[in-house]
Amino acid sequence: MFPKMQFRSLVLLGVLAGCFAFTIPASAGSMPCGSNYTVIKGDTLRVIAARCDTTVFALMLANPQITNANVIYPGQVFVLPGALIKDANGNDIYIVARGDTLKGLVARFNTTISKLLTLNPAITNANLIYEGQRLMIASVVAPPPTSGHTYIIQPGDTLRKIADRVGSSVNALLQVNPQITNANLIYAGRRLALPVNVTTYIIQPGDTLRKIATMFGTTVESLLKLNPQITNPNLIYKYQVLKIW
Repeated sequence: MFPKMQFRSLVLLGVLAGCFAFTIPASAGSMPCGSNYTVIKGDTLRVIAARCDTTVFALMLANPQITNANVIYPGQVFVLPGALIKDANGNDIYIVARGDTLKGLVARFNTTISKLLTLNPAITNANLIYEGQRLMIASVVAPPPTSGHTYIIQPGDTLRKIADRVGSSVNALLQVNPQITNANLIYAGRRLALPVNVTTYIIQPGDTLRKIATMFGTTVESLLKLNPQITNPNLIYKYQVLKIW
């Protein structure tokens, strides 16, 4: 009796092992089918979900035209998690992918959690979004052109101080420096791109023409040529407005 039961147990374990032998764990954010999928004959939502590494629930969230999970037709085109649908009305639609968070989307689309929540009032918990969910995203606007010139951040600098000295604004500096994700956190020694309209600098206490030339990647000779009012390169005055390009 015991050997017979033992044999049955072994057979059951073998069957279970066979069921899981070809199971592939889903990886966050993977898009094996790209951003959309065209239904072919014989497809079901379950088949498409398995093929495209998503779920039936996510497919239905992403495609509200699906009103019956058991009825789809060859030729239908479904958008998939991770897709971005461009829109001419100022807002795009992003299909949430597995592993997405609002914080991550903020960095990717150069926006804020506050703006995302405003555009998507259905989100009641900023920490809870679902794969397949359709989110309104403010269309990404290309950053304004830079002057091609840079400024080397000095110890004690803040974006506000730099903006005031070059006749610009914090917002304009942030627009041409998308790598800065925290306006209150910049590092001495790093280069800051400057907006195209920046051409002058207000001299600060302790500045010299050589120091200013180094900060802006230019030369003392060039500064003297642009500022003929300076007759002695060793004599400049604090708060004097200096043309740098």
